[in-house]
Amino acid sequence: MSRKLLQYKNGNLCFGPNAVPLSKFVENYKQPVLVYDLNIIRERINWIKGWKGLGQVHFAVKSNFNLDILKFIKNAGCGADVVSVGEIKRSLEAGFAMSDIIFSGVGKSREELSWAIERGIYQINIESHSELKKIIEISERLGRNVSVGLRINPEVDAETHKSISTALKDSKFGLDMQTGRECIEILSKTKNVKLKALSFHLGSQILNISVYEKALAVMKPYYLEAKAKCPDLDRFDLGGGIGIDYTDADSGVDQSRWLLLQSLYEKELSDFKATYLLEIGRFIVARSGVLLARVEIIKNNPFKKFLVLDTGMTHIMRPALYNAFHGHCARIYTDCRRRICSDLRCGRLRKCHGIPL
Repeated sequence: MSRKLLQYKNGNLCFGPNAVPLSKFVENYKQPVLVYDLNIIRERINWIKGWKGLGQVHFAVKSNFNLDILKFIKNAGCGADVVSVGEIKRSLEAGFAMSDIIFSGVGKSREELSWAIERGIYQINIESHSELKKIIEISERLGRNVSVGLRINPEVDAETHKSISTALKDSKFGLDMQTGRECIEILSKTKNVKLKALSFHLGSQILNISVYEKALAVMKPYYLEAKAKCPDLDRFDLGGGIGIDYTDADSGVDQSRWLLLQSLYEKELSDFKATYLLEIGRFIVARSGVLLARVEIIKNNPFKKFLVLDTGMTHIMRPALYNAFHGHCARIYTDCRRRICSDLRCGRLRKCHGIPL
């Protein structure tokens, strides 16, 4: 099945399942424009919710904090996964309740933790022994109960870019297996802080689904070991990280990848009793948006041809940040006085603008 999200129709570059011409968004162009198709977001949420065993999907707010998109995702029945109080407040503004929000992240301050605990956050994912100690102190001082998850590193290679692989021994994220056991022991004797979830997150932009099978082989017995000590444990947080292929804007391939992961979860968890949580971001929203920018300068030197756009890494920082591939989206033609283009290999550009190739 092929469902190209970018395609030409009658000479116009079109976007999304309804093939909307992108030229309509640059008729009075003044600055770079982000265009989103909410139908794509809705479709992907429906794919994920097609897994009947799923308890809840929590959208990773860091992947897109546009308020209208967050409102749309909330109305589609999702929770939120956040890494700061700023993201919590943004989620609340979009209509999420504190009972919808998982608070992740390695560097939560004492003030942030106190703020979240006072307001009854659904779950705090603990990523270090020192963080657990802070949470216990705060809960005792406030006299408040708090539900936590332990983020465990199963030491599985996510087979993704090394800068976004997060579950190895040398990762700043999560707890190694032995430190996790020490935290479980502490939580088994703690009154106000209840271990409700075990969590793992292998990394971002994962295209090889089999790595999740390896992680589950480690985490399932670990979960049962933890539950024997902390009987309140009833949530299995499977993280996120499922990726998209930036070299090919094909929605059909994305759906096939999700169905493979769903099938794996159904097989591996069929004999396992828990509430399953997912924390997915990029996979839900990344295909839904395109950035439209204008070429301002064409610059040649003996080695390269440069196109200088009126945008930069402030809008798409992946290639500059860790040398990730991020393909450009071809050409949009408006009229011969305007240059909305990101590819000078096109003969039509030469014809329209007289620019030598």
